[in-house]
Amino acid sequence: MENRMITVLVLIDFSNAFNAVDHDLLLAVLVKSQISPAAVSWFSSYLRGRQQAIRSCSVLSDWSDLSAGVPQGGILSPLLFSIFIDLVSSSLLCSYHLYADDLQLYCQVKPEDLVSAINQLNGDLNSILDWSNRFGILVNPVKCQAIIVGSSQLISNHDLNSAPLVFDGCNIPFSSTVKDLGVTIDENLSWVPQVNSVSRRIFASLHSLLPLKNFLPFQTKRSLAMSLLLPILDYADVCYLDLTEALLNKLERLQNTCIRFIFGLRKYDHVSGYRAKLKWLPIRDRRNLRILCLLFSILHEPNSPSYLKSMFNFLSDTHNRHLRSSHNLLLSLPLHRSGFMLNSFSVTAVRLWNDLPESIRKAPSRPLFKSMVRAHYLSKLGQIN
Repeated sequence: MENRMITVLVLIDFSNAFNAVDHDLLLAVLVKSQISPAAVSWFSSYLRGRQQAIRSCSVLSDWSDLSAGVPQGGILSPLLFSIFIDLVSSSLLCSYHLYADDLQLYCQVKPEDLVSAINQLNGDLNSILDWSNRFGILVNPVKCQAIIVGSSQLISNHDLNSAPLVFDGCNIPFSSTVKDLGVTIDENLSWVPQVNSVSRRIFASLHSLLPLKNFLPFQTKRSLAMSLLLPILDYADVCYLDLTEALLNKLERLQNTCIRFIFGLRKYDHVSGYRAKLKWLPIRDRRNLRILCLLFSILHEPNSPSYLKSMFNFLSDTHNRHLRSSHNLLLSLPLHRSGFMLNSFSVTAVRLWNDLPESIRKAPSRPLFKSMVRAHYLSKLGQIN
């Protein structure tokens, strides 16, 4: 959007993927990955010889041998599945993200090149179809989603019928919103549907808790709010930072509703003093804390994804001169021209990082860094003695 381009995004839905992994194929993939013969033999023993049955009331079905699937709930299962499904990406030409069995294809082009982007995505969809037929992991085209993301000015005139997205003979229709790993993305990145979804989930959870608010002790209500309600507010919040003040205020009201539940307050009672008692940050500072913690992990954890790590550079890495600023861990602010980039994670995170005291930026570990940032924000609110 910063470069006046649009993004065509396709979300692939694999059907019952974890249960469809063929054991022989998986072991062959491990051998090809140069896993030692002893380890492959161990994995063979781990996967084979399993059985399952179905119980309905007091009736138990016959036991059936399992020739496919990684064990549900096993610690090794996500790793084995990731090794197996990673092969699907070997022939993809478009950009992609692959998280377990969630595959997202995307292509970024100028609006006038929309047809060529769709044709390129169709080529990758054919590659995925060929892979799924060979490896037995089926795609459900009915549940696949597609969306074109861009500024309202750029996408208002594109023709969605000019070149359809097709998988195995089925058209994948374009939608105005899609859900990707629990985050609702709309075509202009306005985030209104996402905030509305968060609001609905908060009130749905509160609906079952409110009848108990006068009977449960304070600590129990606090624990329920922190375990059932706040995670809904926090989930993936660093992905949608470019919220309007109206949407941020809506999230603030949702947090205030959680506080009213804990203290048994009425709808229009002020909550600032009660939030201070809980040592909770206002929603804007709460989001900033999570942005900074993610940035700390990106900068310092060796296994951080390279596409995230490449967004950030310390000022000391941009020149060879020995300056006083060379050791203060300040970051270089990415170049940006539009409001799209101004409110992006890469720019917002750098601004927040550089505003921190140097002692916090130099924290030796993530837990200590998080504690220091939280104390820093609370002190600015006057909530720490």
